[in-house]
Amino acid sequence: MVPEKYSLASVGRFLIDSFERRRLSLREWSREIDASLRHEAEDEIAQMERQCNELGVTDPKYWLRVRAAVEDVVIPRYAKLAQDEIRLANRDYGIWRGGDLVARAVFALAGFVVGVIAFESPYIPIYVRWFPALTLIAGPFFPDAALWWFKRRYQKKLQVLVADLARAGQSLETYRPLSEVQETLRADLVDGPATSGPEAGALDPTKVRN
Repeated sequence: MVPEKYSLASVGRFLIDSFERRRLSLREWSREIDASLRHEAEDEIAQMERQCNELGVTDPKYWLRVRAAVEDVVIPRYAKLAQDEIRLANRDYGIWRGGDLVARAVFALAGFVVGVIAFESPYIPIYVRWFPALTLIAGPFFPDAALWWFKRRYQKKLQVLVADLARAGQSLETYRPLSEVQETLRADLVDGPATSGPEAGALDPTKVRN
């Protein structure tokens, strides 16, 4: 079993964070972007596999499954989410005039009007006279609140993707053929670094756990 830092969920989270740094500068999605993400993912996974091998945990079949999950699940799902987010960002998330100064002034006025109506309405239990002033002050911040909501919704979708990867990774380990587990343990014991001194030949406890 590979260390937790190389689990499918951890690998997916690392790749998504890396993809997100690139997405912030994109105005549109293209096949070239998709191909470059796949190339970047392969480079990162290859480096992780080398690091894992250096720790004495050799499991080629596990990394084949990771590559398949990244190619068939992580990148396609991330690409769909990223494309939707880019389209929303290009439209200023549907916020009128992109939330510029004129829009904020209008939102302030609208907030004041709504506050007055709410205060005067007999059906809404508001008894403080300064309530319209509160909505007047809050109005200009409506674009910021809307932007925060959209970004938070997008981040939640990414978290759902990582959570799905975690469940998939657990399933892979739970239903992994015993022959593969034995093969991995055998490779760890054979290829692991030799010990010196009186404890040479003793099993490394970390390898026994893996």
